[in-house]
Amino acid sequence: MSFGSLSEMERALYAIRVPTVDRTRLSRTRPSVSGGTTVRRPASSQPQNSGAIDHWSIVLLYSMGFGTVAVAALLFLVLMVVCLYGQLVWSFTYWDLANVRLTPFKSLAYFILLGTFVGGTCVGLWCFSGAAWRKRTSTAARRRTR
Repeated sequence: MSFGSLSEMERALYAIRVPTVDRTRLSRTRPSVSGGTTVRRPASSQPQNSGAIDHWSIVLLYSMGFGTVAVAALLFLVLMVVCLYGQLVWSFTYWDLANVRLTPFKSLAYFILLGTFVGGTCVGLWCFSGAAWRKRTSTAARRRTR
């Protein structure tokens, strides 16, 4: 298939008549201006989509993403501590922690992981719910206005 010009290739690659579930995508023409008058489209009965994150399930999902990032940051911090231990302490003292058992600390480790996830989720919920960006008035300012 050969195209005569770039504009023909653009039209061939652009999906103009793609069927959709509600059959709304058809080839549309732009309203033209004739005689200096503007053509106005009637207002639609559907509300405009603002693009805001406003449904509670999406806010919770994004907040859980904050919790996941917090757990990843915690694991990265633990990796850095182990790396520094291996580079500094173990290389000079040869203390390899062979007789230290971590089984008693298993429940503490799970608690720290879960607490980090819940804390990160709460911070995400605070940010995405808008509470972080609301203007707060101090009690002293409210007393002066009365």
